[in-house]
Amino acid sequence: MSVESSISPLVREKRSGTLHPSIQPSSQKPRWSWSRLAVVSLAILSGLWLLNHVRGTRMHSGFRDPESGHQELSKPPELWTEWSTITPSEKLIWQPCFGIYGSDLKCARLTVPMDYHRPLNESTDNPKVHIALVMKPGRYRTDDPSSYSESPLLLNPGGPGGSGANFAMVTGQNLHAVLGGSYDVIGFDPRGVGATTPKADCFVASDDPLGLDGRNVAYVNRLGWLTSGHDVGLVNSSNVALSKLNARAKALSKLCKRVDEAGGDNSIFRYASTPNVARDMLSIVQAWDEWRSVPSTSPARSIRKSQTTDELWTDTTTGSKDSTKGKLVYWGFSYGTILGATFASMFPDKVGRLILDGVVDADQYVDRLSKDAILDADETWETFFSYCAEAGPRCRFYELGDEPEDIKLRFSEVMERLEKEPIIVIPSDINVPVLVTAGDVKSIVFTSLFAPVLAFPSLAILLRAIADDRLDSLVAGPVPTLFCHKLKLPLWPDDAQPAVGCSDKRYKLNDDVPTLQKRFEEMASYSSFADIWMSIGANLVCNGWEIEAKEPPMRWGDHPVNKTNPIETSFPILFMSNNLDPVTPLHGALKMTQKFSKASLVVQKAEGHCTVACVSLCTINHIRAYIDKGVLPPEPRYDESEWTTCECGEKPWKSLQKAASLSNANEGTEDLFAGKTAEEARIMMAYSDLRDQFADFTALQHESQYRNPLRTARFTNPVPMSEEQPSCMEP
Repeated sequence: MSVESSISPLVREKRSGTLHPSIQPSSQKPRWSWSRLAVVSLAILSGLWLLNHVRGTRMHSGFRDPESGHQELSKPPELWTEWSTITPSEKLIWQPCFGIYGSDLKCARLTVPMDYHRPLNESTDNPKVHIALVMKPGRYRTDDPSSYSESPLLLNPGGPGGSGANFAMVTGQNLHAVLGGSYDVIGFDPRGVGATTPKADCFVASDDPLGLDGRNVAYVNRLGWLTSGHDVGLVNSSNVALSKLNARAKALSKLCKRVDEAGGDNSIFRYASTPNVARDMLSIVQAWDEWRSVPSTSPARSIRKSQTTDELWTDTTTGSKDSTKGKLVYWGFSYGTILGATFASMFPDKVGRLILDGVVDADQYVDRLSKDAILDADETWETFFSYCAEAGPRCRFYELGDEPEDIKLRFSEVMERLEKEPIIVIPSDINVPVLVTAGDVKSIVFTSLFAPVLAFPSLAILLRAIADDRLDSLVAGPVPTLFCHKLKLPLWPDDAQPAVGCSDKRYKLNDDVPTLQKRFEEMASYSSFADIWMSIGANLVCNGWEIEAKEPPMRWGDHPVNKTNPIETSFPILFMSNNLDPVTPLHGALKMTQKFSKASLVVQKAEGHCTVACVSLCTINHIRAYIDKGVLPPEPRYDESEWTTCECGEKPWKSLQKAASLSNANEGTEDLFAGKTAEEARIMMAYSDLRDQFADFTALQHESQYRNPLRTARFTNPVPMSEEQPSCMEP
């Protein structure tokens, strides 16, 4: 192969100075210079995904509009939108919103029953849930609702407790680039989550007499609670750590119970279970059909231009022999796979297209602890040492002549030093001492396993800083410094994760500390990261959870697994998994695929959580073929361990961002784009950006549960999104 033939199509176009008329270079500059990498490492470690976007790290990506084909707005949307200004309705009423993420986003709040056994049409007094939805419209939409997709693509980014609305705001542009732009992408906040009301918030508070509103008071109280638990450490940090963590779990349960009792039979905590969220998704599908069927009273306006072959191939408005009208088209990640599987079990005749990516084992999910979820975590971590050695000096934790074993030994020495004595750090931006513990570093390591291509290079920078005693610039103070400002955060924290996860438990956890210790030891036989996994997610937090869900959870332990035949869905489900996933191992995908008739499976040969962790054009093509044409890979042959696989050329220190950069074209990355067209290269780059956004989202979820000084640099001085900034002394 000639050198020229192996060069990235994007690079080749830059060299020639010519572009195909239908091709536009990405508006984003390559981001992985060493100086930029240091900044990104801080962003990853902070986990403040949404706040970073609002502060300008990626928010401009949504403003690309020269060829979008979207309808012209008579008035541009406000840069920021308060959800409270959007009137909820039992019908979909879309309005422009959140212009900071792009000029074409639309929002709505759909009113559904809190208790589907008490429908809204029986009494106006029956409790309601107002679901927050964000839509990124597809190409060539007009004022006429019938110009929209017959079925939108619904998203769930995981959790439980992940904000699909915010996820759609940030990822919508990249999802369009990956999928072809013809689908209307909708993210929604499940009941209890984010902007959906009522909110599952155990720290809910009244306005403060000194002028802070209740949201800010609750935020400060929550941060104080999280910070107070930092020095307890992980489950095995000391001989009393498990007892203290268990006490904290029960304290949170007691706090949530008090809020629940105040709501009585109309408390969202009693109706937050996954089956109710599945019913909400069906309500969204039905509301969408009703909205599309109503003709617009405004003249149709469109700036539709001639379509390329690719656009015709993916245009969902032209009709299909496999219509998805009235059915769910959905892409769920992680917990989103449980939600999707639950929907398919409850409404098998309403399945249009379901992609379940990073598959949770439902039988384990409803059990007391998801102990084998981390089955592949250690093997995933082992790859860090081999990748670092392979990268050589590009890995900042590498030293000349290192083999993987040398790097692993150096890491062990760093951890042993921290276990003996925490590092004392005086942050460069605040005059407060901070202790960095072995548990803090291990938590960062665990988070990095979710997206090794993105996170391992940043992790190496952190480990080198620890080894060289240069942590001052990477550590933040323990609490924000702007207590007395009225903040308007892009996403306010909540307690939806325990509200949903504990409600979904078929087998309740209610153990004393000695029994919990035995459960931990059993979990530790699966992975050395058991000390982290047991204290996050719906694990230890559910011990002694006092709130009873009004409806029994799904009987995944014996339904549908003990049925003679798998569940027949109106269209087969596509399951997807990496061969090494730190929290949803491949065996979960193999089990769940067999629960549904004719379901298929794509296994990506890569490390990380969900297939989005690594960019593979093979994987992307399977997604597009399934969504657009209803084409599935052959059904797996389980007895012979045969199923469809995709290779992934990306590796840590060998990412697509490097391959697209002329300055890094000779660092072993040029083969990532070899043989790819410019259009394929653009799709791969968009998928790479989607991967980065998903990784940030995951880090944010971890931050909400573990107050880590290595993650909180952006919390030190949160930027108020309001001109109103009263001091504590002002009324």
